[in-house]
Amino acid sequence: MAIRAVVLDFDNCVALDERTRKGSEDIKNDAWFSVFSEYEHNALDAVLEESKDRFAGGKGDRMDIAREVLLHFGFTGDLEKEVNARCERFNTVIQEDIKKIPISENWHYALAELAKRLPLYLNTGTPEITVRESLDALGLAKYFEAIYGRPGTKVENLNTICKRENVLPQEVLFVDDQQSSFEAAEQEGVRFAGIHTARNTAWHTGTHPFPIIRSLKELLDMLG
Repeated sequence: MAIRAVVLDFDNCVALDERTRKGSEDIKNDAWFSVFSEYEHNALDAVLEESKDRFAGGKGDRMDIAREVLLHFGFTGDLEKEVNARCERFNTVIQEDIKKIPISENWHYALAELAKRLPLYLNTGTPEITVRESLDALGLAKYFEAIYGRPGTKVENLNTICKRENVLPQEVLFVDDQQSSFEAAEQEGVRFAGIHTARNTAWHTGTHPFPIIRSLKELLDMLG
């Protein structure tokens, strides 16, 4: 069955340095330690990893993570006000650094070609308003038919895309860098391809039930 729509994740998929294999996910990981600098690094790291695992795949977002960190360390003030303040700081830090990701000419070429061949969508666990800000800063928003993020989950967003395009799930290819996104693709019944990044070492070796690509240009060959 032919692929009739392509869906890309944002973090470390669209926003990725092709040379270093690092991208916006690495930037976000580092930003939390700036936002919560008053807490001991190893203790904060443990809470962050647990929270990010729990909310992966669009099941939650940065506000949920910030809330869990504050509660873990015994914050007793106005919780929601503090969550909003920390997330505003988080967004300021990451947007400045995301602008510096070197998006190669090859990356632009691949996105432009994909958009010419098929409807191209973005599906992310990042709040939609902030991912639009990042895409505009990188000059990448123009390639996408539509952009879906939080508050929708990745499963919900895939379902929305299938309905919008009036296609079967098997006619959609979702590309992401996270195991939780493969599980979301399986749940919705869409095809999946993983992308190789420095951060996701689990996909560096061994066999997997889906193809793993190192460049968006490889998708052009996959689509034929």
